[in-house]
Amino acid sequence: MNSLKFSVIIPVYNEEKILPSCIKKIKEQLGNFNTEIIVIDNNSSDNSFEIAKQLGVKVIKELKQGVGQARKTGAENAQGEFVVSIDADSQLPNNYFLEVLKRFEKDKNLVCLGGQMYFYDGNWWQTFLRPFLHYLFLYMAIIFSLGKIGPMGNNMIFKKEIYDKTIGFNEELKFGEDMDLAKKFSKFGKVKLDMSLKSYVSARRFKLNKNLFMYVLNFYKMLFFKKPHENELPEMK
Repeated sequence: MNSLKFSVIIPVYNEEKILPSCIKKIKEQLGNFNTEIIVIDNNSSDNSFEIAKQLGVKVIKELKQGVGQARKTGAENAQGEFVVSIDADSQLPNNYFLEVLKRFEKDKNLVCLGGQMYFYDGNWWQTFLRPFLHYLFLYMAIIFSLGKIGPMGNNMIFKKEIYDKTIGFNEELKFGEDMDLAKKFSKFGKVKLDMSLKSYVSARRFKLNKNLFMYVLNFYKMLFFKKPHENELPEMK
């Protein structure tokens, strides 16, 4: 039996300012689980790699640019029973692992789990609109995919043994790699979006500009045509 319970995968591209907080929240998890943290440095030009090493986590350099490749490299190197996929701007509540384990123990057919994201730095209109947009987009995804997708890459947990039965994350995708993987998992068991499972993320992607429009358009293209409209995403500031 594998004594390593959780492997947390964090793809990183120039995230020196926010990475320490992300890692700190993982280390503060309740339950005293045997956990590994794997940072995938995807060609950062800042001090992300050095900072991650200083914080005592495993760091892997991935030269092929793109979040699909970064997450794939992380998942393939993970040794835990469960793989937790998040972003560098994620901040997990300290009972996150406990809540995740509770859901997998309750439903033995569950292979992939996701939850609801909240903003820790959103302004008033972002905070107000967040639940409406979250429920709208994700329930549309569940309905039109017949329950095959829902979990997002910044709040996604899956069984490593099941992941190894798939071809894994699509390394060519820089958007929608989470939706693509969830469909692969649906062949092996239940994929579930549990809106009571909370995770916190930055609101920096959710600004009223052309980048937000591109995220929305990419979402619909992935949902209905299985490929993004534009397979390039802006660098986060």
